[in-house]
Amino acid sequence: MTTVRVLGADDAVAVRDIRLEGLRLAPESFGSSWEEEAGQPLTWWRERLAGAARTLGADVDGVLGGILVVSLKSRVKLAHNAEIGAVYVRPAFRRRGVANLLMQSAMDMLRCGEFAGRAKFATLHVTAGNDSARGLYERFGFNVCGQLERELCVDGIFYDELLMRTGLS
Repeated sequence: MTTVRVLGADDAVAVRDIRLEGLRLAPESFGSSWEEEAGQPLTWWRERLAGAARTLGADVDGVLGGILVVSLKSRVKLAHNAEIGAVYVRPAFRRRGVANLLMQSAMDMLRCGEFAGRAKFATLHVTAGNDSARGLYERFGFNVCGQLERELCVDGIFYDELLMRTGLS
């Protein structure tokens, strides 16, 4: 059985482990690098989980199988925008609906949950060529609205990122 919940400071070790796994196995999918985050103390991870952004976790039969971060922009002129990021599902749990449940939970949080009525739009970035992730986001109403050429550089290889956006009303 899979359940999605908001993760807190008590989940810091599990979040650190899955996040570092994602950064190691799919470095082209994230703006952060394993090297940047691996050396952070546990207090750093706890503070991230206690901040304004919400980290959603998919518990699959008692194992943290996937994560997603949803946040509202804090600046006054941008406060009508939400961001979704850090989406990662462990390989053993892919093709089991975990990413779909995480996205559904994020969209519910934005439309009728904790962040309801505050954001009018949600944005995210996806690496060009990551068709499975792009398809997931399109199923939730996201459309490509821009492309950032050569946005990421991993081991000397450049990757384009697509900017995707959807309305929340």
